[in-house]
Amino acid sequence: MFARMVLVSVAVCVLLAGTAVAEEINPVVGKTGDFVIRQADLDRLIASQPAATRQQLQSKQAQAEFVRQILLTRALADRARKEGFDRRPDVQEELSFAIDRFLGNLYLRKVVAAGVSVPDAEVKAYYTEHEKEFVVPAKVEARQIFIEAGKDATAEMKAKARAKAEKVRELLEKGGDFAKLAKEYSEDADSAAKGGELGTIEPGATNSPAFEKALFALKKGEVSPVVETPFGYHIVQVEERQEQRTATFDETKAYIREQLTKQDEQKKVQAFLEKLAKDEGLQDTSTEPAAPAKEGEAPESPEPHK
Repeated sequence: MFARMVLVSVAVCVLLAGTAVAEEINPVVGKTGDFVIRQADLDRLIASQPAATRQQLQSKQAQAEFVRQILLTRALADRARKEGFDRRPDVQEELSFAIDRFLGNLYLRKVVAAGVSVPDAEVKAYYTEHEKEFVVPAKVEARQIFIEAGKDATAEMKAKARAKAEKVRELLEKGGDFAKLAKEYSEDADSAAKGGELGTIEPGATNSPAFEKALFALKKGEVSPVVETPFGYHIVQVEERQEQRTATFDETKAYIREQLTKQDEQKKVQAFLEKLAKDEGLQDTSTEPAAPAKEGEAPESPEPHK
């Protein structure tokens, strides 16, 4: 008897240990009522999403929001079923159309358009033909010292602001440290706290053509004269500079392959839908032609009568 009790106790311990290990390997990441999402479920759901969505779901925060939306959707649907909403004839009709559309789109994506592959030679040929389109704009890493004198400033206020800016420019010419002077004199609080750092700037990234013209005229290490804009007076320094260039094939091939794959998938789907319509003898008796479906999507189902 004692030996049997020991064996039962050992079995229970093993089962509990196994459950603990399972929870550790495949933990619950969300729950609503009896509906549970485990990590493996979440991984599978993310893997089934389009590439762009998968990219957006890389961070833990994005995944947590994804889980929350799934749980909210399930909780809402459970409430609707509990109240018998899903048994209403009009709702059942709309559900039928929604299911058809969802199933059709899934079939197009996972069956019809599956297996499309773009040869390396085609990717390379596209790059060669469109090489000039793959422009990487010039970039600079810059600092600024800003003295405010906005559109409402009087002539006297502008004169004082410019005089202050010119004084700072003189200190720089005498060997003053740009970052230290930015912290002391700049009136742009955000950049001043970082020694005037503005980060990386590309053409068109600011709202002042005069500022950009002065900025991109500078070489690495150079400091501009005082630059007037509608916002006030700026002194800028370029710390790093990258000239405009054409992206290499290695930099662009993944993007090109993705775009060409989408095009081929859309062509394949469109050809399939046209053949399906012919094979099934589709007849459209509506007085106005329906808007064409987006390539890669099932045609829009007619709206059921309310």
